[in-house]
Amino acid sequence: MTALRALALAVAAGLASGCSAGYVARAAYEEARILWRRQPIEQVLERPSLPDAEKRKLQLVLEVRRYAEEHVGLSVGGSFRSISRIDGGAVVQLLVASRRDRLEPRTWWFPIVGRVPYKGFFSKPAAAAAAAALEREGYDTHVRPAIAFSTLGWFDDPLPSLLLQRDEVTLAEVIFHELFHNTLFLPGEVTFDESAATFVGHRAAVEFFCSGERAASPQCAQATQDWRDTLTIAAALADGISRLESFYAARPAGAELEEGRRRAFAEIRERLRSLKLQPGRRADFAAGPINNASLLEQRVYLRDLDLFEMLYRRERSLPAAVRLLCTAAAKGGDPFGRLREALAEPPPGDVVPPRPARAGEFSPTDVGYTRQ
Repeated sequence: MTALRALALAVAAGLASGCSAGYVARAAYEEARILWRRQPIEQVLERPSLPDAEKRKLQLVLEVRRYAEEHVGLSVGGSFRSISRIDGGAVVQLLVASRRDRLEPRTWWFPIVGRVPYKGFFSKPAAAAAAAALEREGYDTHVRPAIAFSTLGWFDDPLPSLLLQRDEVTLAEVIFHELFHNTLFLPGEVTFDESAATFVGHRAAVEFFCSGERAASPQCAQATQDWRDTLTIAAALADGISRLESFYAARPAGAELEEGRRRAFAEIRERLRSLKLQPGRRADFAAGPINNASLLEQRVYLRDLDLFEMLYRRERSLPAAVRLLCTAAAKGGDPFGRLREALAEPPPGDVVPPRPARAGEFSPTDVGYTRQ
């Protein structure tokens, strides 16, 4: 998972949102350093000393770029044509916060992107200190690393070198995800932006790895299972979050609030652990801290994924689904509402049954979830 960021606009964003001069300066410095370190991937591939594993992944990046533009219809521009070496284990540390007595995110406002339910920090100590300050004010907090970013098409985003540590399927999923942000971005609608990008990132990876000679590859099977797991955990979290919202609606306080929170979080953890997910991937969420902030952070990326999958199944192709998704969102108002309206309308022309499933395909009912 990644963060929508436009660090090159950090000075304007920081001043408008009341960030300190030090934060603004550091943001500008970090973005400049990432851009300064860009190296064309094609030049890097010419190095005789380049390890074979890194060479294969860099070649894959260029293939994914081409596929995104030619077969998915995403706005690629100059993104991921270069690589930038990143020190440490993350591009940025993301802080998410929520009220303890309700699922209400703490938000920060920035020009261009609008209100966002997270704030980036450039070191773990800085993020931890900010989280501790918010906890003293009564917030739940969650800090996680982000290893990729999008400047929403303002600049030619490089591939952060950290992504080369990930497997090929994750690498492709992240690139497709970020390129969708270049294609569609709704200011102030981060949950829609990220959930739609989650859908496109996974669906595009399935089609990429499950077509042609790759159809029988382990990567096809992994990409397919990744999307199944993502739909499954999204449904489980939606159910747990719905129950938690009902509990908070009764306005509990004191010991009742704390006991109810403890019980709800334990039930969510147990539900997630009972799911048959790939070990070491999304299944890891059940082992981490669960509180209001971590649940909201997950919901940003996993809301109503079944709607996007239904759109894909109805349109019978990913490019068509992306086009209709963009058209519906452009109508304004609640983008999830516009998506539901698009699904309620009959498709143009004669109604035809969905084509037979092929490698990597399945419907929402295949993963056993129900709409909440």
